[in-house]
Amino acid sequence: MRTLFIIIAFLLSFSSIAMPENIILVRHAEKQKGVDPSLTQQGIKRAQIIAQMMLPYEPAKLYSTNYNRTKATLAPLADLIDTHISLYDAGNLEAFAHMLKKQTGTIVVAGHSNTTPELIKLLTDRDVSIAEDEFDKVFVVTFEEEAAKLTINSSDQ
Repeated sequence: MRTLFIIIAFLLSFSSIAMPENIILVRHAEKQKGVDPSLTQQGIKRAQIIAQMMLPYEPAKLYSTNYNRTKATLAPLADLIDTHISLYDAGNLEAFAHMLKKQTGTIVVAGHSNTTPELIKLLTDRDVSIAEDEFDKVFVVTFEEEAAKLTINSSDQ
């Protein structure tokens, strides 16, 4: 009986280890006009600031939608940590949130003013909003005993 208890305790502690340390979500930086635009000069500067902000978290994985502005927002960070940016389907955020919760380490996700709040809701059950002209919010989701905690920071300097 004692052996069974030890095995169950081990398995339960292992399941809590399998959660990500942090999931950090950002909206893409300031963009130009047009179809699938790239970043403005201000957006390029913000992407570099975001990259520096992320370094202390030691991100292991980067995710972006398949748009120039989201990929460009994470590009400076990808270069700094020498990794690639994986793409996710913003049309299937429920499956993406489920997959994120099964990963380990720190994950950084770039999205949009509509998809980032929806993903945060799926991860934390908290409602947040991002105005159309708002690019500075950095949402940090941490898990403590499988409960999600949300902290909101700013990339404005």
